[in-house]
Amino acid sequence: MDDASISSSSLHPFHTKTSDMEDDPSTDSIASWSASNESFILWNPLEFMRDLLLMFFKHNFSSFIKQLNTYGFRKIDPKQWEFANEDFIRGQTPLLKNIHRRKLVHSRSMQNLLGQGTSLLTNPERQSLRDEIERLQNEKKSLVLELKRHEQERQGFEMQMQVLREHLCICKPWSGSRHIIVSYVAQALQKPGFTVTS
Repeated sequence: MDDASISSSSLHPFHTKTSDMEDDPSTDSIASWSASNESFILWNPLEFMRDLLLMFFKHNFSSFIKQLNTYGFRKIDPKQWEFANEDFIRGQTPLLKNIHRRKLVHSRSMQNLLGQGTSLLTNPERQSLRDEIERLQNEKKSLVLELKRHEQERQGFEMQMQVLREHLCICKPWSGSRHIIVSYVAQALQKPGFTVTS
């Protein structure tokens, strides 16, 4: 790219960040330039939302799509997340200055613009995202429950160890105390997740 002839302040951050993201080879499995270098493709929208959106843009997927639409990008392939703008071409940074926010004539134009933004998602894509969100929410709930169960087990082990400590402090070397200590240790060792470290 020839950036020398352009002041970075004359370019909109959204355009430069989007271009930088596509240029970054480490993100190619998630988002990259297309083979023609005249569009870019979000290969993995879920990873894009999870990993790249916050890194590059600090906003959500819906806002990102609205930004694309606002600046004249269009979805060019209904089967994948491929977007193009005639001034967004790989290696042609000077063209980015030609990408401007669309001017809205009246409120109906705003409604049309927002309608176009949401229409970038097909019904199967919307359903797929809903299903994935529901799956992740369910997974989160089960992880929270498992974490609580482990915390309760840990507290139980701590209580048993406290009882053992108290018996060790009270007991002198007489035969009855040894039997109690051995019994508590044996019970503790039978608990799942109990490990002995040297």
